Amino acid sequence: MRGLAFIGAAVLCGVLGYGLGRSELLYAAGFLILLPLVGLVIVRLRPLRLTVVRTFSPAVVTAGTPTVVELDVRNVSSFASASAAWYDRIPWLPGRAGPGVLPVLPPGGVAATRGARLGYSLRPTLRGVYSIGPLEVEYTDPFGLGVARAEVGSSQSLYVIPAVAPLGDSGPIYVSGDGTARLIQRMATGSDDDLMTREYRTGDALRRVHWRASARHGELMVRQEEQRSFPEARLLIDTRLDGYGGTIAEFGFDDTGFSWFEWGVGMIASLGVHLHRSGFLVQVVETGPRQIAPLGDSNQGSGQDIEFLLSLAGLRLTEPRSLVGNRGTDRAQGVLGPIFAVVADPSRDSLEWIAAQRRPYEAGVAFILQTGSTRAWEQLAAAGWTCVPVVDTDDPAVAWASVSQYIPQSAAERS
Repeated sequence: MRGLAFIGAAVLCGVLGYGLGRSELLYAAGFLILLPLVGLVIVRLRPLRLTVVRTFSPAVVTAGTPTVVELDVRNVSSFASASAAWYDRIPWLPGRAGPGVLPVLPPGGVAATRGARLGYSLRPTLRGVYSIGPLEVEYTDPFGLGVARAEVGSSQSLYVIPAVAPLGDSGPIYVSGDGTARLIQRMATGSDDDLMTREYRTGDALRRVHWRASARHGELMVRQEEQRSFPEARLLIDTRLDGYGGTIAEFGFDDTGFSWFEWGVGMIASLGVHLHRSGFLVQVVETGPRQIAPLGDSNQGSGQDIEFLLSLAGLRLTEPRSLVGNRGTDRAQGVLGPIFAVVADPSRDSLEWIAAQRRPYEAGVAFILQTGSTRAWEQLAAAGWTCVPVVDTDDPAVAWASVSQYIPQSAAERS
């Protein structure tokens, strides 16, 4: 920095002038140290007054894909700005994007060409909601002797959504020619009667009771009056921290439990988008407090997908104590259809609750991350779930396509 060089030269001249008894060197020292001080006064009296508008293209980023950050910087002061260096603060190493050169901007009263367009590229690798900014500007006086720094604008949120794998039609769900999605696998049902019946509800007429299905299930079952326009499905994800073998203090980006949870979020994202676009009305259930936006029916368009994925971008694990008072209404009342769960190693109380989410006549598929414990597999299989083993490096599409090969085994265990 030029100002520090002047100060260093001033100190040297002062030492030599005092040691050699040369007064002209002392005068030179005083002059050299005065110039940086004047520069500091100038930058303090004429601070930069800038505004910045930051945009992302695309506005919502999928993990692992790039986005271009554009900065529209404008001068709002009554005098031209000095040439400056800029940095934009980012949450990844090295902690800032740049440096770049901010050109001289004319006074704010000049309507034409008073702004500068800056930009850089980011490629976030993990989903999340990240703060980008504020813009940091470093500027000097006209002689480059005094330096000042300023923060321009505020930070903005960048939403990085999980990658969605195309699941295709190789799994247990497909879309028929008339656009109505339905199950092609009779998982955990027992017979055609179960596809035509549901549990008895207060107000149902006794003439609708299906006695053969009631005898098999041990509770009153009634006939469905009509086929639903939009078949329903539920997604379940364990969002409790104790389901992934960690505590908040220990849970880091290199922790195994973190990769389990991230795989689960990606699988839920892929399942939700696939089922929604296949015509299902999808409900999402969590073991912790509700964080995930619901998915409506397919007539609501892709906007529902975006809201769902944006909520997954900010999904976080919760401490077990945060469950108090949050699970009483998690099971959908009146929702009929398959349920798909993603779990690793849930705690005992969570596992009991998860197992109970599948009704006796519903299809239930649990994607169980292999953590070394078999407790989740044993309890869910005993409760009638079809259990699919996965690891955190599996392609969600491959896991989805492999569901059918585990159905006979699960059926044998239930019989």
